This record gives sequence, C-alpha cells and structure tokens, in this order.
Amino acid sequence: MIQTINRKAVKELLDNIYLVLFALMIGYYFLLTTTFEIAWPQYFYVNLRTFLLVIIVTKTAIEDDIDYTDIVLGALAAIVFLVAWRHNSYEVLSSIVLLIVGCRGIPFRKIAKSYLITCGILLIITITFALTGKIENFVLYQDGRRTRIAFGIIYPTDFSAHVFYLILAYCYLRKEKIKYLELGIIAMLGIFVYEFCDARLNTICIFLMVGILGYNKIRHDNAIKKGRNYSMNSVFSTFLCLSTTLSSIFMIGITLLYSPSRKGMRLLDRLITYRLSLGKKGIDIYGFSIFGQPIRLIGNGNSQTAPKNYFFLDSSYLFVPLLYGIFVFGIILVLFLVMSFRARKEKDWTLLWLISLMSLQCIIEHHMLDISYNVLLWGTLACLKTDAQAGKRIRFPAAESIKSKFR
Repeated sequence: MIQTINRKAVKELLDNIYLVLFALMIGYYFLLTTTFEIAWPQYFYVNLRTFLLVIIVTKTAIEDDIDYTDIVLGALAAIVFLVAWRHNSYEVLSSIVLLIVGCRGIPFRKIAKSYLITCGILLIITITFALTGKIENFVLYQDGRRTRIAFGIIYPTDFSAHVFYLILAYCYLRKEKIKYLELGIIAMLGIFVYEFCDARLNTICIFLMVGILGYNKIRHDNAIKKGRNYSMNSVFSTFLCLSTTLSSIFMIGITLLYSPSRKGMRLLDRLITYRLSLGKKGIDIYGFSIFGQPIRLIGNGNSQTAPKNYFFLDSSYLFVPLLYGIFVFGIILVLFLVMSFRARKEKDWTLLWLISLMSLQCIIEHHMLDISYNVLLWGTLACLKTDAQAGKRIRFPAAESIKSKFR
C-alpha cells in the first residue's frame, strides 16, 4: 500500500514538473509571436525539449495503471511526427508531439489553467509594452478596412486569435458555472477585437462562444431544477464529435473544386479573403505528400505593408497536410476524434461545443498546430474525467490515523 502511495506521489510530482516545463515551452513559443527581440540562452530550446523527454519517459516508467489506447496513440503520433520532421525539416513537430504525449493522463483542467495563466500574463505584458512604445506595435491601414492594431503581436489577426483561445480556455474551466456577467465581458472582448483588429472571424467565433455557453448554461440550470442532469441529443452530440473531420473534408473538398470561372466560387473566395484561391494554388504547385515538404510561406506578419508576392495557407486543413504531411494530419484528426468521443462519454458538453468551435475557426485560420494558440491540442491525450478522482488529493493512512487520535 505504501509503495502504491509513493508511486502516486512521485507521479503527481512529475506531473507538476511537467506542467512547469509545459508553461516554459508555451511561453517560449508565445513570445515568438510577439515583436519582443529576445536573445535566448544558447541551447535553451534544445535543453527544454530534453527535460520534457526525460520527464515523459520517467512518468511512463512508474505508471501502474496504463491506458494502452493512449500508449498506442502516443507512440503512433511520436513515430509519425518525428519521421515527418526528418522529411520536411519542420523542427516544431518534435516539440508538438512531446507536448501531446507529455500531457497524457494529466487532468486537462490543470493543463488549461497552466496555459491560461502563462499566455494570459504574457499577453497583458505584450499589450502594455506595445502601448507604451517599448516594443513595435504594428498598425495597418488597408483600403476598405478600418485601422488594424496588433498590440505587440506580429499581426492583428494573430492577436485576435490569442484572445479567442484564451477565452476558450477560460470557458472550459468555468463550464456551466460561468455567470452572465462573465459572458457579457467576453462579448465586449469580441467587440474589442472587431473594433481594433477588424478580425471578423474571431469576432464571430467569440460571439458564438458566448451564445453556446449561454445556451449550455440555461439547459444545464433547467435540468438541475427538474432534478436531473442535462444530456445532449445523441445524434447531435455524435455530429459534434465529427466536427473536426467534417470541417476538414469540407475545406479540402471546396478548395479542390474551386475554379475562378465560377461566379459563386469567386464570391465565396473574396468573402473568406482568398483562402480558396491560395489553397488551390498551394495544392497545384506542391500537392499533398505523405510526410510533408518545406514550403516558403510569405505572409503579412511583422510588417506594416502587405508583400507583393504574398502566399500564405491560412486554413489549418490545408496548412497542416501540405506542410507537415497527410500522416501528421491524419493523426491529428484521429486524436481530436478520440478526444471528442471521450468528452461525449463524460457528458462534458462544454468541451464538445468548444472542440466544434475550434474546428470552425480552423477552416479560416492556421493555428490548429500552433503551440501557443490551440489549448485543445493538449487535451487530446489528457485526462478528461469530470469526477473527483481526476483531481483527488492523495491521502496517507499513517497520517490520517495520527489525525484521528486528536479529533
């Protein structure tokens, strides 16, 4: 019994060490999306990845209750991502898979809190430094659009995406306990990113989140009043579980079918800021490959003006398979599918809604595999259990018996 308790205590300690390293990695990548000019210590990034690997291996070695489905998924993800890295030279894949595998078995609430605190504090610091002139604050003036401010991030849309994913993490942590005042504040943040960043997609997604959380709260509260738990319609919940897969099929399919000779297609392309024509161009020039390929993307980031030879794949459903490969893309879709059905099994309707909202946002934006953006990525192998067991404190029988003598 003592050996089991010690094993659990060591695992909890290793989980906490991992969360510290996780915060450092997330923070490192967050700062790369800002205009801060930081001279990182030599080998900082390599050493951080090494420490992560050591903690992951140690955690796995001491486990006595192993979920073999997670082990197989984690091993498969590691093999595919690392092989793809060697083929396409995108080193970030090694960090992504380390973080995915490292989060295995850790309560997702802890991971979301770590992400929210780390990126939230860094975003506030970035905004403060940008508004006080201590770092570059890009302001874009574009014909037909309002003035767009990046607030110390490399591009206004990227700033709004940071806000969106931070709100998503906050909403996951609050779930049905969220107050209407909080939803009102979130709606105001949506108005803020629209007014100052002209980020239409993320504004829509933030307002959708307010509506979804409000609806979910009302259904939950009404069920409680009737003395039962709210349960989503099984057909609709299954549809939400498939949201990431369906979104990818839709975006890839409509891009393959795109033709500038079709008036409706041209109109849709303009509406989503030429995502279709650029995606079709990427497919025609580079094509899909098993393990990806190096593609030179030229975007608007870190600049006051748009480059003349602009070429960027904004949709995650084209960005990931074209750059990182079909196998990496397939693994990610499987991981989100597993996560969605686990959320459904746990009746975590808030999480299921948020995954669907992320799937919608990724149709237009490329942040599905961005380390400092998509917090849901780290929940794919994390513990989603909603009962007390997920975060129960370890009790030591000897200590309990001593306490009982003094009661």
